[in-house]
Amino acid sequence: IPETVVSLRDGWLLSQHRHINEKFSASNFHLLSTERRFCAGVASDSKCYQFFKGPKTFKDAEYFCRQHFSEGHLASITSQFIHQEVLKLILEQNGSYARVWVGGYRLDRNHFLWMDGSMWSYADWLVGEPNNTSGVEDCLEVLGYFESEPGKLNDFTCWTPQAFVCSYPHH
Repeated sequence: IPETVVSLRDGWLLSQHRHINEKFSASNFHLLSTERRFCAGVASDSKCYQFFKGPKTFKDAEYFCRQHFSEGHLASITSQFIHQEVLKLILEQNGSYARVWVGGYRLDRNHFLWMDGSMWSYADWLVGEPNNTSGVEDCLEVLGYFESEPGKLNDFTCWTPQAFVCSYPHH
């Protein structure tokens, strides 16, 4: 008896036609849509923001986002609204992780850029930040809910493994 099974795999909606008792295999799955992707995190401002526990270094987290999502990067926080949405996502899925990578990177002493090329127009820094302690804090993190000022942005050492948020286009 043939049946159709619809499933979600890596954010894509797939269908499979099979007979009862036939084993699932990748070869008999068919992509249902290339237009819409399921957002397993928070959809906002035409992007999906998705939290990952990792932990990964900044570089490895950015690589992960690029490899797993078309046009994916570590998340850019370009407005207060986006910041609040990402904070809600972190709070819902954060577990015991106190710090989370987002896609800001130091260009020079006083300037940061977003890995996805978004314009740098918003930052809610922790008091006294960015301070580039010892000249080695080039990457941007969001402080978690166990810190003294949760949700604030902070420059930090890029090689420290921690949780991260990816973003990618969502229509």
